[in-house]
Amino acid sequence: MFDYSNINNSQKNAISTVEGPVLITAGPGTGKTFTLVQRAIYLIQECGVAPEHIMMATFTEKASKKIINIT
Repeated sequence: MFDYSNINNSQKNAISTVEGPVLITAGPGTGKTFTLVQRAIYLIQECGVAPEHIMMATFTEKASKKIINIT
């Protein structure tokens, strides 16, 4: 079962929405990268989506490095 203990309601909605793509927009330091990674984990663990079928995009080098290091 996915652990929702460290996320807010907006993050929970972004993570657990499975219909179509999700666009996450928010200010700096609000947890966008964290939410993207948690969504990928949710899709893999809870929905059986193969990792090679997940695409994540970010606009900064810092966030892309964070995604690589977390996964």
